[in-house]
Amino acid sequence: MELNILTIAYLIASVTFILGLKMLSNPASARKGNLVAAAGMTIAIAATIFLYEENGVKLTNYGWIFGGIAIGGVIGTLAAKKVKMTAMPEMVSMFNGMGGACAALISIIEFSHIEDVSAEPAGKLIIILAGLIIGSVSFAGSMVAWGKLSGKRLKT
Repeated sequence: MELNILTIAYLIASVTFILGLKMLSNPASARKGNLVAAAGMTIAIAATIFLYEENGVKLTNYGWIFGGIAIGGVIGTLAAKKVKMTAMPEMVSMFNGMGGACAALISIIEFSHIEDVSAEPAGKLIIILAGLIIGSVSFAGSMVAWGKLSGKRLKT
């Protein structure tokens, strides 16, 4: 039963993401679109934390999860309040790059959990590799964008 609720929660979250992105295309509805997408992300995170289970085992590391959410929330809030509006593109590229770096690190960690690579399904290995490549490219590209937007130059 919980798997069905989890699937429904993910479906609702996906719809809210799409609606939120659509609303972001118009300045009049952008604020509401951001709130709709944030509500979807809240649903997805809460469903994952409380309903997800693997091999019949639920998550048990709530301290790490909520600690990470709290620390990230404080850092994100402080950064958002401190940044000047003219520097917003740099902040967005930096946050996007951090998302890419997280995707790459998660792929590395998932690969390290594999005991016998030859016994794993090819699809799983392809997904791990894709996450590593896309995350790394996203991180590198976003850091280049951040550097250009903020006027940073490499010394030669």
